[in-house]
Amino acid sequence: MVNKMVIRFIIGFCLISVMIACGAEPTQPPPSTSGAIVVPTATSTLTAPDVTRVQATATAVPPVEPIATCGDLAANWGRDWPAVLAALEQLIEADQSCGEEPLLSVKYATHFNYAAVLENQDDLDAAIAQYRAALSIDPQRKEALDALFRLDALPPPTPANCLSDTPPRPDPAPAATPDPTQFVTVRGDQLALNGEPFIVKGVNYYPRHAPWRRFLAEADPAEMAAELDLIRQAGFNTLRIFLWHEPLFTCQPEDAIPNEAAFATVDHLLQLAGERDLKVIVTLNDLPDLTFRPLYTDFDHYDNQTTYIVRRYRNDPAILAWDVRNEGDLDHGAESIEDARFEQAEIIDWVAHISRLVKDNDPHHLVTAGWWGDPTPTDPYVDFLSFHHWADANQLQIRINDYQRGSDKPLLLEEIGFTTLAESPDEVQAKQKEVGDILSRNLRAADAQNLTGWVIWAAFDFEPGPGQAPHAEHFFGLWRTDLTPKPALEALPLP
Repeated sequence: MVNKMVIRFIIGFCLISVMIACGAEPTQPPPSTSGAIVVPTATSTLTAPDVTRVQATATAVPPVEPIATCGDLAANWGRDWPAVLAALEQLIEADQSCGEEPLLSVKYATHFNYAAVLENQDDLDAAIAQYRAALSIDPQRKEALDALFRLDALPPPTPANCLSDTPPRPDPAPAATPDPTQFVTVRGDQLALNGEPFIVKGVNYYPRHAPWRRFLAEADPAEMAAELDLIRQAGFNTLRIFLWHEPLFTCQPEDAIPNEAAFATVDHLLQLAGERDLKVIVTLNDLPDLTFRPLYTDFDHYDNQTTYIVRRYRNDPAILAWDVRNEGDLDHGAESIEDARFEQAEIIDWVAHISRLVKDNDPHHLVTAGWWGDPTPTDPYVDFLSFHHWADANQLQIRINDYQRGSDKPLLLEEIGFTTLAESPDEVQAKQKEVGDILSRNLRAADAQNLTGWVIWAAFDFEPGPGQAPHAEHFFGLWRTDLTPKPALEALPLP
């Protein structure tokens, strides 16, 4: 039988699917770099879609007239999942839409919800088939992966189309010897640059029109230049960026054959940052495989790729540090034990391994690990500690005191921010002022406690991707998507 946690999840997932189909706005926690839909706790009852707001629309080329309608989805939702799937098949084949959520996403939710019902009826074979159908629609969605993992029914991974006959690539490390005065170093419990204290005043950065998975494929160089101009002019000195390994390489997993088009985006961003005297914290291993060949236990899967990246940029003075993993402690249950997929010891052993690998291939740059919660377990393996905070200033002061007692290394507040998405248009101005006040109090508390600095989430609001409705994660920026500043920017303790 499905346990209570899964039942709560099923209800919550059904609810969010209906909410999105009807155009409602789900509750959002702090941001995730994946941009995935976040499942709320199930404290409300399930309701059917509002068919008065769901209209099928045709494309410019007249499609085949569907037998099913959007109203069929609402009428059968939660009552007859096979009927919902049949209607979706017809609507998708006829190239229809039913509200803002893409119908493939609705189909994913339908397979998942149907699977949960079957599992609750102990029809495990049929449930597994439906979970796998959901996974085939979107292999990155966590819900189906977690269900199949729990049932020990994950499908075997598809072998990579590796170019094994390709000759080895030359070592990407530059031959020239860099100027050591251009690299950030550790001095006591602080960072230093060329012998002077370096206090990080930074922003987490994605281009406003190409966040998360879209970054390496869609980022526009001219837009990045304009955005970095604004960041530097405001008084910031640091960016934090995220590298998703999969699009950076043309062969998965071990060959590390670079996709030069994707690396050109990284090259250009680092060049733009260097020209503006902005240092960059580069986060590795974003959006990794934690299921088929898990990051923390299958070292061979990632080591060559990580080695290639750090050797390619080992002499670049724009880089402040390598962040080996974003919020890896969530994977052992730092926020909720129900989310634990690995033991803490497994993850810390991996941090030790990957930190040695980075240091062996790049002796110039610092290493850190951006933890959601307590970063002190990473202390033996990093040059400075990094943590993230999404609460008030009083709690921040308590956390800083605890971490400084546990380590004498520099301590960086690497993510902090709050969404400005308001409940109604009339509340936008008040919401933005409230966020500015909360952020200012937190950062002034951090400055008063001898941190080595802070990095705000995020520089810009984000444009939703095609077929994606705006939600809270799109509104954490200090600048709006039209590049006008929000009140929070003026409230920051910047030079």
